[in-house]
Amino acid sequence: MPRNKSYSDEIVLERAMQVFWSHGYEATTVRMLEKEMSINQFSIYASFQNKKNLFIHAMRNYRDYVKKHRFQVLLQEDAGMAELESFLLNAINAKKTGSETKGCLVVNTAGEIGSKDCDISGEVNQYYDFVRDMLKNVLRNAVQKREIPTDTNIEQQANFFLGVMQSISVASKTMDINRLTDFISVALSQIR
Repeated sequence: MPRNKSYSDEIVLERAMQVFWSHGYEATTVRMLEKEMSINQFSIYASFQNKKNLFIHAMRNYRDYVKKHRFQVLLQEDAGMAELESFLLNAINAKKTGSETKGCLVVNTAGEIGSKDCDISGEVNQYYDFVRDMLKNVLRNAVQKREIPTDTNIEQQANFFLGVMQSISVASKTMDINRLTDFISVALSQIR
């Protein structure tokens, strides 16, 4: 007879996401995962097959996490330039307060794994597609609100701001707040 799970996949996946986010894919060991997930190696493999598959599930969980905890302001139906500016400034304010020191799991993964693994890089690109689509909606709203010129190339600008967001995630780990603020100011001024 199959054994019933004594744990919630949702809870252990959240814990795994936090471990990978703190340590990266390569440095995270199965022993670390066992300890933080509070399940044994057999259960990890029974639920997720292997570390890589667990990591991919953790990245998908991260996408849901940022929708709820980071991107709410940009996911509003009528979000425009004010919301984009607020989001970018809040990203550097998190550095100022010390509330965010890990950066972005996906950006960290892109830097660590790059294109070495097509399954993981595919997951990174799915995340980027989600962010780019969200930004396209924000920019279309901004055009409708006359916050930016009507001839704005939405595709190009969405790609540009995707790059800005990813850059902030990396730069905020070491760059001084004033430089980050200048970076955001220039990025926003080029579209207005």
